[in-house]
This record gives sequence, C-alpha cells and structure tokens, in this order.
Amino acid sequence: MARPTLDVSAVKGTWSGVFLAAIQEFDTLTGAGEWAQSSRQVALVAAILLGTIRFFAKQRCNVNWYSLIHATITGLLSAVCVWLNFNAVSLTGVTEPLGAILCKGPLTSFHAMIPAITAGFGIFDIIEGFSHGMDFILHGLATFTVMAYFCEVGVPEIIVPMLMMEISTINLCLMRATFFVDHMVTVNIFCFVASFFAFRIVLCPYLWWGIFATTWEHRDNPESKACLPWHFKYVTFAFGMFFNCLNAYWFYKILIKFYRKMSGKEKIKEKNSLKDR
Repeated sequence: MARPTLDVSAVKGTWSGVFLAAIQEFDTLTGAGEWAQSSRQVALVAAILLGTIRFFAKQRCNVNWYSLIHATITGLLSAVCVWLNFNAVSLTGVTEPLGAILCKGPLTSFHAMIPAITAGFGIFDIIEGFSHGMDFILHGLATFTVMAYFCEVGVPEIIVPMLMMEISTINLCLMRATFFVDHMVTVNIFCFVASFFAFRIVLCPYLWWGIFATTWEHRDNPESKACLPWHFKYVTFAFGMFFNCLNAYWFYKILIKFYRKMSGKEKIKEKNSLKDR
C-alpha cells in the first residue's frame, strides 16, 4: 500500500499542519507507518485489545466501555482524517476522494488503520446485536463486512469519512451512565440527538455521495481500473444506501423517544437502554 509524498510546508501554521505533525510523531514513536499497512494485523490486535477491555471492564457504571473507547478513537480520529482530506490538494496536488479512488495511497497511517480497527470491533458489534434486535445484528454484520471489504481491496482510506458516524455513539454509550445526574443525562440526550443528526443524517451521507459520485465518474479511468475490482462502485453504492436507510430508521425512533423524554411521558433516566424501544 503506497503512500503519497506530502508537502508538509503547504499546511505549516494551520490546524492541518498540527494534526499532521502529531500523526507523524505517533508514527515515529510507534512505527505505525509500517504496521498500519497490514489491515489484518491491526484488526486482530484491535479485536484482542477490545475483547480484553470488554472482559475486564464489563458494564461498570452502566457504560459499555469497549464500545465507548472504540467510538472515541475511531470517531475523533476519522474527523481528523477528513479534515486532512479537505486539504489534500495542498498536500499532494490531488483532491480526495479522487486520490484514494486512483489508488494514490492513504494520506497518513491513521487513514490506513482506522477501518481495520473497526473491522476488529465488528465481531463484538455482531455479538451485542443478538441482545438488541435484528436491526443491530444487521448493523454489526454490515459494519464488519464493509470494513473488511475496503481493507482487503487495499483502499481502507476511502471508507474513513463514514466512521465519523461513531462520534454519535460516544453519547449513546453514556446514556445510562450512573455517574450522570439528571441534568447531565438531559445534556447527553441533546448531544446524542444533535450528533446523530449532524453526522449520520447530514454529513456522512453527503461525504458518501461524493465518494460514490467520484468512483462512478472515474469507473473507466485506467488508473482506477488497474487497482480496484469491477464491483467496487456497486459495493460503494450498496453499503451507503444500507447505512443511510438504517440511520434514517433509527433517527425516526430517536425522535419519538426524544419527544417522550421532553414531554415528561418518560423520566429522563428511565428506559435509556438499547433494548428499550
């Protein structure tokens, strides 16, 4: 998995420069520039670490800690990656997602490793789904399958923007936290509804459409055809439509739940489990 040459001086003194310097320092300290290219290795290590956290932390304080840690890491780091994507033309001379679709390689090690981490997490997402309902099982299966697909094809960086959806999961994991008093629960509920709408209903579908449109536009480009399978554009469309429809369905249910909370029909700290409909 080749990496493009970055013109770091072009973003010096900007937030992109700060983020890039931090990632490069991380690469220097951990050697991530090399091992992040092995998606299977990253997924396996992520699964082991998250499984260990799941075993020892369990549900202390009514918080799903391994899910919270995964959502925090992947959600926030994917946001950093998207920020860098918007400045890709300054760094490489090629815009994103065009660079990824033409297989120029991931801008940073984070672009390469984040989808693999989520693939490792996916197995636990499927297990949790069996106690929450068919929609959650489908979400877990789709998450694992999609992440594994993009990693195996060799372009994990293309799917990174979609992982900003995990930012809303941070608030979801804290919904039943026993260390929250009533007004903190209320604030968390508002943050969850707002972040779910912002990332899962507006921003990620917008970014997905940009990815699909660029993929379709360059479907006959020799550079793209040389490294991407013929079915890539169809998979990109199918996974986006699946998650967009599922998120729309969930948001409808969230709004109903939000109305019940705000109208007083349900107490703020009651029925906040994923099992509660």
